[in-house]
Amino acid sequence: MSTLFGLKAKSYPLDPSKPGATVWDTLSAPYPRFPKDDRLFTKFFPTSTFNATLSPWLPLGFSLVYYIVAHAANGIVKKNGSNDFTKGPGFQARLLRFLILIHNAGLAIYSGWTFAMMIPYVVDFFAQGWKSAGFQGVKLALCSMPTDCPHLGKYAYIFYLSKYYEVFDSVILLLKGKKVSNLQSYHHAGAIICMWIAYRYQSQPVWVFCVFNSFVHTWMYTYYFCAAMRWPFPRAVKRNLTTMQIAQIASGTFLTNLYLLIKLNPANVVDGYKANKVSSWYQNNPTRDESLFIHALMRASSKDPSTCMQTTGAEIALHVNTMYMFPLLALFFNFFIRSYLQKAPSAKNGDVKKTVAPKDK
Repeated sequence: MSTLFGLKAKSYPLDPSKPGATVWDTLSAPYPRFPKDDRLFTKFFPTSTFNATLSPWLPLGFSLVYYIVAHAANGIVKKNGSNDFTKGPGFQARLLRFLILIHNAGLAIYSGWTFAMMIPYVVDFFAQGWKSAGFQGVKLALCSMPTDCPHLGKYAYIFYLSKYYEVFDSVILLLKGKKVSNLQSYHHAGAIICMWIAYRYQSQPVWVFCVFNSFVHTWMYTYYFCAAMRWPFPRAVKRNLTTMQIAQIASGTFLTNLYLLIKLNPANVVDGYKANKVSSWYQNNPTRDESLFIHALMRASSKDPSTCMQTTGAEIALHVNTMYMFPLLALFFNFFIRSYLQKAPSAKNGDVKKTVAPKDK
C-alpha cells in the first residue's frame, strides 16, 4: 500500500495487514487509546466526549463556520464604524476588559502547564536514547515518542481541544472594533484541523506541535495579559514575539519532516539499553511500560524496523500539517515586514494585537 503522496511504496509496520488493504482502511482505524486510568481526565472527558471530538466532522465543520463567521463579522465591524466596546467607564466595558484579562491569563497559565507537564517525559525519552546508543538512540526516541500513553497522550488531547477555545482571540478583536485578519483566521482554523489529524492518527511528531506551541503561547499570552493591564513595553518585545513564532513554525516544520527521512537501527538500541543498564527517570507504571526499551523491542520485531513513521495515517497527518505551515509562514513574514520593517508600519485590521502571536508549530 502506498500513501496518497507516493512516498512509501509499501505498508508501514502498524498499517492494516489484510490483503488488499487501502489507505482508507488506515484512515478508518480505531481512535487512539482512551486514558481511562486517569480518574480526573475521565471525569471531565468521558469516552463519549472523547470519541465525539475525534470525529472529522467537528474540526472540519467548526473551522469552516469560524472562518466564514469571522470574515462576515468584519463587515459588521466596518458598518458600525469600528466601535470599541471595551473602552469607556461603563459596566459593560469594564466587564469586557476583565474577561479579556481572564482569557489571556488563563491561556498563559494553561500553556505553561502543558509545557511543564510534557517536556519532562520528552527529555527523559531522549535521555534514554542517548544513554543507550548515542545518535541511534536519539533517532529512535524521536520516532517513538509515546503520544498515546496516559501521560503525553492526555495532554496532547487537551491541547487539541484548547484550539477551539482560542478562537475567542478573534472575538476580542471584533469587540475592540478591529477586523480579523487573514493571518489570524487561517491560523486558528488550520490549527484546529492540524492538531486533530495529528492526534487522531497518532502521528509521532504531534509532540513537537504541543511542546513548541505551548512554550511560545506561554510568553505570548503573558504579553497579552500585560498589554491588557496597560503596562508599557518597548516595541522590541512585540517584534521578538513575532520572531519567536516564525522560528517556532520553521523549526517545527523542519524537525517533523525529518521523520520521513530517518532510518533506524532498533536492535542496536536494544543491545545498548541492556548493556548500559539504562532506565527511565520515572519508575511508576505505566511509564515504565512505555520506556524506550519496549519501543525498541517492538520495532526490532516489526516487518520494517528501519522506518521512522509507523502508519500511513501518521504520514498523511504530517503532510497535512506541512501544507498548512508553508502558507502560514508566508503570512507571518508578510505581517513582520509590514509591521516592523516598513517605515510606517500599519496596525490596521487588528494584526498587531492577535497576530503577533496567534499560535502555531
